[in-house]
Amino acid sequence: MNLPSVAIIIPTRDRIELLKRCLGRLLPYVANHPECSITVSDDGDASETRDALAGEMGIVQVIQGPQQGIPANRNYGAAHSTGEILIFLDDDCIPEPNLIATYRDAAVKNPDIGVFEGRISALGEASGFADIIPENETGGYLWSCNFAVRRSVFEKIDGFDDRLRFAAEDMDFHLRARRCATILFLPDARVWHEFARRVGWRIVQHRALCDILYLHLHGSEVTGRTPGFYIRHLARTLILGVWRHLRAGATKDPMQLILECVGQLQLILITLAWRFHPALARMFYPPCCPGCESIHANLAKHDSPLTRLDGNEMPPNSLW
Repeated sequence: MNLPSVAIIIPTRDRIELLKRCLGRLLPYVANHPECSITVSDDGDASETRDALAGEMGIVQVIQGPQQGIPANRNYGAAHSTGEILIFLDDDCIPEPNLIATYRDAAVKNPDIGVFEGRISALGEASGFADIIPENETGGYLWSCNFAVRRSVFEKIDGFDDRLRFAAEDMDFHLRARRCATILFLPDARVWHEFARRVGWRIVQHRALCDILYLHLHGSEVTGRTPGFYIRHLARTLILGVWRHLRAGATKDPMQLILECVGQLQLILITLAWRFHPALARMFYPPCCPGCESIHANLAKHDSPLTRLDGNEMPPNSLW
């Protein structure tokens, strides 16, 4: 069986030990298959990472990232790699040893499939309201920490949208990939992922701004981001989410729950008054960094009623 060449792309920044753990699961396969390569795009100090990986991990290509957010870092890694199949992982994932082989075999057996969605399983338990994880046990999410795509498809849709600096880039990629390729879920292409603690208003702000920009770029009919969507999300957070945390005894960081709810209320207001979303976004989420400023600049480019992807104006009540 003639297997396709593979490039594994891993963005990183200041997480050398986690990166080493991830690479340690991939290198035995890559070392025995010269048509496979690993590219680490480092938005921190690439020379430090290169030195840390010298020796048994020296076959890993480490490049200096563009320092313009994770989506841009993924694109940069893909552009500086070779391979017919691109596998995207995160540095804090723990891949199963058969991950690369599973993706390669699936690519050969399914020549008409353009994107392969991997499985993401939780490692450990949440300790509080600030713990998050991109879990994906049954497919349908295409989280960017574990999936494979044919390079031809990746280039056709211009990779990740680097305007989404902090979040939603995988949802955006999923949306655009579905238009030109079939997506197949591979439960055997599995990684394990620990819960990550994300605390503070800045986390809420960055995620909300990317959500608004995602809606701004594609419209509510495509994204499903309506006032009703955010109302339901808030209700699930307050009822089901709180109950699950209480039942599991995972009640640390209750203030983060309050911040998340405030953020959801603001998104409800913004979608209700969508004609004014650039101004409301700046009022609720004033820039705290260059990334925020970049998102606000993109929101201000089309300060008109929401439009469809075909350019036709949507009726005023279409957000519902």
